Parts: sequence; C-alpha cells; structure tokens
Amino acid sequence: MEKVVALKIKGKINIMLRSRNLAVVVLSLFLVVAPITSSNISAHSGVSNKDVAARMTLMSNMGRSMGVLGKMLKKKAPFDQGKAVEAINKIEQLAYGTVKAFDKKVLDSKSEAKELVWEEFESFAKISIDLAASAKQVSSSLKSFRDLRPALITLSQGCKECHSRFRE
Repeated sequence: MEKVVALKIKGKINIMLRSRNLAVVVLSLFLVVAPITSSNISAHSGVSNKDVAARMTLMSNMGRSMGVLGKMLKKKAPFDQGKAVEAINKIEQLAYGTVKAFDKKVLDSKSEAKELVWEEFESFAKISIDLAASAKQVSSSLKSFRDLRPALITLSQGCKECHSRFRE
C-alpha cells in the first residue's frame, strides 16, 4: 500500500512540475512575443524613418517566427518539424540581421530602441550574435515535439536578454 501511495504522489508531483514548466515557457513566450506583436500594430504606423521602419519589420518577423513555435508548443497548431526548423532558421537570419539593422543610430518617436543600443553596441551585437548561434544549435537538434520546449526556452532567453536591456 505504501508503494502505491508513494508512486501516486511521485506521479502527481511529476505532472505538477511538467505543468509548471509548461506554464513558465508559455508565459516567457507571451512576454517576448506579445509586446512585439501588439506594439507593431500601433508603432509601425507613422514611422517616418525608413531605417527605423526596417528595424521594426525585422523585429516583427522575429516575433512571428517565435509565434509559430509557440502555437506548436501550446498545441494550437500541429507540430511540424519542417516548419519549426524553418522558423528557427528565420530567427537565426534575423538575429544576424539585427546587428546591421541597428549599426546606424537613427531614432524615431515610434522607435522602442533605447539609446543604450548605440552606447553599448558591442554588448547589443553580442546578444544578437549569441541568439543566432543558439538558433543554429537548436535548429540542428530539433527532432520532435519534446525538443520544442527547450528550444523555445533557449530562444526566449536571448530575446528577453536584449529586450529587457535595450528596449523601451
């Protein structure tokens, strides 16, 4: 009887931990993607500088790629390894493109980039390049649905690191 109770308790704890981990991933993804998506609707209209508009488009595209992965993780879209890898590869490309997109200091009233981007450009660039490297690694190791959650955690951490430091 004690073994059965112990097994049931372990099973419940394991299920609770899995649910908690999934909640953390979904919340992290929401914190990264929601501000990008919602701010793009209002922020892109009225942008007068083409460089700022290009940066915003780049970030929107990155958010959309993260959204593809998030929908699969939340099972709002079926897991498709090809589409997931394509989204991750897009994130890699965009992360490398971020450095070039921000190399010229251009501000616009609609821009959400802090001046700190250019004051600490080497740090900013390193975060972008690290995200690209993480995406490349994650892309090559993504084989099944089980790999999706760790992949999203890794990518979300890179997005969060940059946004928390360099974005209004």
